Amino acid sequence: MIGVILAAGRGRRLGRDIDLEKVGPKCLLPIDGYTLLERVVSDLVSFDVDAITIVVGYKAEMVRKACVTLERKHGIQFDLARNDAYLSTNTAYSLHIGLENTYDDVVIFNGDVLYDRAILNNLLGIDQTAISVDNTKPLTAESFKVKIVNGRIEEMGKAVPIDKATGEFIGISKIAGKDLLEAKRLLESLVSDDPNNYYDFIYQSLSKSGNVAYSFTNGLKWTEIDDLHDLKYAGSIAGICAGTRGQF
Repeated sequence: MIGVILAAGRGRRLGRDIDLEKVGPKCLLPIDGYTLLERVVSDLVSFDVDAITIVVGYKAEMVRKACVTLERKHGIQFDLARNDAYLSTNTAYSLHIGLENTYDDVVIFNGDVLYDRAILNNLLGIDQTAISVDNTKPLTAESFKVKIVNGRIEEMGKAVPIDKATGEFIGISKIAGKDLLEAKRLLESLVSDDPNNYYDFIYQSLSKSGNVAYSFTNGLKWTEIDDLHDLKYAGSIAGICAGTRGQF
């Protein structure tokens, strides 16, 4: 299994409140003493991944330096894939780059997510392509919502009506090796249609043939970090999210 972390974005909203020129991309945000990147790497190492690909763009050199330290500490191989068009593209483009040389099962993380390790454990316990969905958190207009009907994703995105949504896709997912070729084809189509597309929509297409399972958070804590409020909340749940990690 390969880990892919999407960390190319600039974080404009959070950058209004903190100096990301000094911090770097959001994956390098320190939360309770450890960066988001190290938390993900620590978890992936504990699940015996073979290698980790990080898609970089904004402040890529800062991520590279962090990876040198993490490689020594955790004994894992990193591959940095560059999205030099990070200012004019979105996550579909980044994931398309990140999967270029991947042919095995892959677990994918948005680089700005703090999560309870049990969420990842539950996801990886599913023996097929799967996405993590928060089925308890109150939804807002900004939530990337998912409407699941009879095991298929009928709709997804911010425009899904709150009262029709099953929950929110949290930005952690897994693609089984047997689905990778189709996933890559779908990503290429998304990018061709609009370089600013989200990769999330590939799961809606994959679900049509029943190839997507759903790992519900059932109240386990997590947050994406888009603004200062999210950052403060991340700090408040960091201890819970660390769980029983022993790799730090």
